Amino acid sequence: MNPKVSPKSDDAIVHERQALELQLREVATMPSWRSGWRGVAIGIGIGVVVAGLGSSFSRSDSSSPPAAVVSEVMPSQTVTVAEVERQRVTQYLEATGSVAAFDLLPILPQENGLQIVEVLVDEGDYVEAGQVLALLDGSTLEAQLDGVQAETRSSASGIDRARADAMQSEAGVRQAEADLARSQTGVTQAEANADRAQASIAQAQARLQQAEREYDRFRRLAEDGAISQQEADFRYTDVLTAQEDYNKAIEDAKVAEANIAAAQADVVSAQARLVSSRATVAAASANIDTAIAARDGAGSKVRQVTTQLDRTAIVAPESGLVVTRNARVGDVKGSMSSTPLFEIVAGGRLELRVKVPETQLAGIVAGSTVKVQSDSDNRIQLQGIVRTIAPKIDTTTREAIVEIDLPASNLLRPGMFLRAAITTGVKSGLTIPAKAVLPQADGQMTVYTVNADNVVAAKSVKVGTLTNNGQSFEVLSGLEAGDRVVVNGAGYVKDGDTVRVVK
Repeated sequence: MNPKVSPKSDDAIVHERQALELQLREVATMPSWRSGWRGVAIGIGIGVVVAGLGSSFSRSDSSSPPAAVVSEVMPSQTVTVAEVERQRVTQYLEATGSVAAFDLLPILPQENGLQIVEVLVDEGDYVEAGQVLALLDGSTLEAQLDGVQAETRSSASGIDRARADAMQSEAGVRQAEADLARSQTGVTQAEANADRAQASIAQAQARLQQAEREYDRFRRLAEDGAISQQEADFRYTDVLTAQEDYNKAIEDAKVAEANIAAAQADVVSAQARLVSSRATVAAASANIDTAIAARDGAGSKVRQVTTQLDRTAIVAPESGLVVTRNARVGDVKGSMSSTPLFEIVAGGRLELRVKVPETQLAGIVAGSTVKVQSDSDNRIQLQGIVRTIAPKIDTTTREAIVEIDLPASNLLRPGMFLRAAITTGVKSGLTIPAKAVLPQADGQMTVYTVNADNVVAAKSVKVGTLTNNGQSFEVLSGLEAGDRVVVNGAGYVKDGDTVRVVK
């Protein structure tokens, strides 16, 4: 190994180069800058700066006068080292996408032609289910409600009148039934009287015949002189009396027959009145049904107008975040409008939708953790969860949509562009501190190893993803387990240097 000579006059240049390179290395190793293409670009920039500083320092050395050769090799730099370790390495798949609502609820008016009179919420407000968002003009509907309520009261009165008429008609039916019963009884009595009159005729006719026979016998006895004429005449008086009784029985029979006809006529009349009374009852019942139908119709109108009035209050169907407000006082919008008055993110729940190539879908499973960050807002450092992987792949881009549940955060807005590092698995791998890796201008990655004699050797390595919250790199090739690599001070040494290792 060649001894190294450092002129004392170059100390200021060395210290300046070391300080500048240390600042650049600290920036390059910040977690928010080391991931993705930005870390590579910054690493390349650091390599270019370091190379320039090295050239400047070389030129400064070459311009200095030669110094005396030191017989012993002195350490050129104090460094810390770390061993290459085998650890469990989490693998990630990086993707980008936009924030979207998990369930976006469009809120439209349910009544047409009503003017907005008040708007009660604005974009960014969190609302509860049932909360009033805006009010529509309900004055016309209130007037309609007064009218249909009056119809309801009138219909109720009509029902009362119809029921009173029905009760009166039913009383008429009962009276007609009673009259019919009496008339039928009168017919029965008249028929009985007629039967008795016929019996009286027969009896009177029998007495008359008996009286005539007695008179003929006494008249012959008187003619024969057996009795006096006076006694025969007395028997003729019995004939006259029996004749009068017979004639009277016939007249009574005629009266009885007339009474039967009159009673039967009363029955017919009573039956007609009964039919009429029953018709009146049926009409009254129909009037009741009509009045009830009118009341129900009016009640239906009341409910309809009441519902319309209730709908003049535009309410939130679910709790959530108002992300769009198109409602303005004075606007008149209909339920068929394509523009909603409001849009609400149900429950304030947002998701990140990223597109992943078909070839990389196999490593993603539902429930995997996802690191989410923003290029424009370094405050956004979140952890999401893979919810679903779209079952359909775009035939043009050969990509599928992966939906990632996001935690609640007031920093998130629908439409934001975010980066996602999706966990695809865990494996055993070699790791080294991220500060030990030096990006080069040609895109290579270099580390400095330290052997048992504390001599530094530059090695090109291939690294994988950052692990341990961005503190370590996975080593894919170039190192073995147990190798020691320079960590602090890696930017200040070069191949062949002898260093002093401290803990």
